[in-house]
Parts: sequence; C-alpha cells; structure tokens
Amino acid sequence: MRLRRRPFILSITLVGLTAILPAVPEETPLRVVVFTPTTQDNTYWPQVYEIMEAAADDLGVELLFHGFDVRDRYAKADLGTKILQSVGRIDGAIFSVAFGQTLPLLQATESLRIPVIVQGPLFESELPALGYRPRRTFASWVGLFSQDEHEKGRELGRVLIDAALRTGLTSTAGTVPVAGVGGDPSWFGSQVREAGLVAAVQAHPEAVLFQVVPTLWAESDGYEMGRALLARYPDTTVIWAASDQLAIGAARGAREAGLVVGEDLVIGGLDLSRAGLEHVRDGRLTATTASLLFGYARVLVYLTDYVRGVDFADETGTEFVLPVWTATAENAGEFLQLYRAHDEIDYRLLSRALNPELESYDFSPARLRAVSTPGGAGQP
Repeated sequence: MRLRRRPFILSITLVGLTAILPAVPEETPLRVVVFTPTTQDNTYWPQVYEIMEAAADDLGVELLFHGFDVRDRYAKADLGTKILQSVGRIDGAIFSVAFGQTLPLLQATESLRIPVIVQGPLFESELPALGYRPRRTFASWVGLFSQDEHEKGRELGRVLIDAALRTGLTSTAGTVPVAGVGGDPSWFGSQVREAGLVAAVQAHPEAVLFQVVPTLWAESDGYEMGRALLARYPDTTVIWAASDQLAIGAARGAREAGLVVGEDLVIGGLDLSRAGLEHVRDGRLTATTASLLFGYARVLVYLTDYVRGVDFADETGTEFVLPVWTATAENAGEFLQLYRAHDEIDYRLLSRALNPELESYDFSPARLRAVSTPGGAGQP
C-alpha cells in the first residue's frame, strides 16, 4: 500500500482554464488543477479525489482540488483566472461546468496556455460560441468527456421498473407508478438524465411517470422531495433519483414513512458511488448506475500524456464517452472490491507516455485488475 499525500484543496470558489503547452519532460512533476461542483456532505467527489490522487502519485502529478457550491455557479466564472494566477505554475486542468460558465472560462484561460479537458455534456446553445468541439475556436480546450447521461437515466429507469414488475409492485390498475428526484437543471446533464427516465417509462407500457422534481443534489433534498412525492402520490412504487445522495435521502424518507425498499417500493440512484453501492449491497437501495469512478483517473492519464507529448486524441478523438455500468444486489460487492483496490493499481501502466510499449489505451475493469498488485481489484 502506497502512502498518500493529502490532496491540496483550494479554498476559493470556482473554476476555469485552458491552452496549449509544449511537451513537458517525463521527469518534471506536473501540477494539475481539478474543479468540481459540490454540496454539503457530498459523498461522490471525495471518492473521485481519492482515486485521482492514487493515479497522480503514480503519474508524477500534484493535484490541486477545488470544489464550488452548486448554488453559486453563475457568479464565479471571473474567479477562475484569479485562482489559476494565485497558485503558481499550472500544467493542466480538468473541470466540470454549469450553464453560462464555459465560454468566459475558456476565453479567460486561453491566454494562460493551460491545456484543459472539460466534463460535459454542454448545453447545445453554448456550442456555437465554443466552436462546437475542442481544438477549434479554443486550441487549448483539448478534450471533452462525459458519461452517457441519457443511457444512465434510461438504464436506471429500466432496471427499477423491471424490479417493480418482478416484485409485483403495481397499482390496483396494474400500472407501475414512477416518481423522480431530479438534479440541478443548471447543468445540462440533469436534463439529459431525466430524458433517459422518460424514455424508459415510454418503453414500458405498464409504467406511468407522475413527476420529476429538481433539487440541488444534497441528500437532504432527496429526503424532503422523496417524502413530498410519496405524500403527493401514495401509489408510487418506483423512485428514480438523479444521484446516489438523492436516492439515499429518498430511501431514508421512505423508511420513516413506514415503507420497505424491495417490498413496498424500489429506489435507485445515478453515481455508482461507494455509498450508493453499500446501500445497494445492504438492500437499502435497489440499484445504482453510472460510469466507474476510475473514469476521472482515465481523464488524468489522457491530460498528462498530452502535456508530455502523447496526444490521446490520436486514438480516442477529442470527445469521448465513458462506459456505463449498473450495480444491483447481485454484483454491488464486486464493484466495491474494485474500488477498495484502487490504491493497488499501477496507473503508469495505463499511460502511453510513461509506458511507450503500450499500443492502445485500456481502462476496462479487467485491465485495472491486470495492472494491480497481488490481492488487488475484483472485476465487475
């Protein structure tokens, strides 16, 4: 087990950066800034940070994390440049954005010549001003990655509806009543996830969608909105939640209302987080669906390879989508085993810049297991 240094977390508020740099020699330690949204008591991003920090140690990278409150997304774009200017040399950056942030951030940071990979999806109305894709209008915007948010929302909806039908959780009319606890609509992905749920309901003649309510992602939102939905629609047997935190909150509200997950209703979230997986394993949630948390380590490998002179886009293109997985009670333990072994993975073996004999990138669970030390990861 490697000893981990404590991640450096910036204490200011918000995000932004981009631009082309000359290749940095492998021996030079790199500094990468990571900007992410967050909420009070967030359980998702700290796990992402932990995995990214493990990868950074292998890759010779110092990570500077900065989380910003989702309730304050609009006012802070101008702070991104100040943050970057205040922390010394920056070799690259990864950030998530909300509506209205992307253009000013790219404009502000193009001049700083910092290569950036952005997490999407982006609002379609933003794309013309951005040049539609990386490396057009903004040369230093080198990559765009995303999870398939529509597929995530659709797949979770399908799994939950199927589970309700198998368990006989239907109304007196024979329908499967569905309610949704949605995310923050200022992020385009929230809307895409919800559209996936709608597609799942439309594909099941028995399913009926009552309502999807927006939130700001906090577990307390899931609790409050879950209780409100159950009070408004007491026949509900499926609660679809846009994150694991929201699902965990909704499940807590259902329990307080005297309902048992798996017997009276089914509930699932979208994160594939450790907390979500533990709740699924223990029967407190029905399912969780998302890309693996290792996707962010993959992005870090791509970015540092680019800075070191190996362009990931030659193989992947400038836009790439991370694969989607679903965990239920049958396989949640296997995903947890994989996460527990994140510290045993040798991320150098996943980098084409640090492992020149590597012919192509491979971040599949099987590959993660293969580059782990003995006793490492399990394979979902």
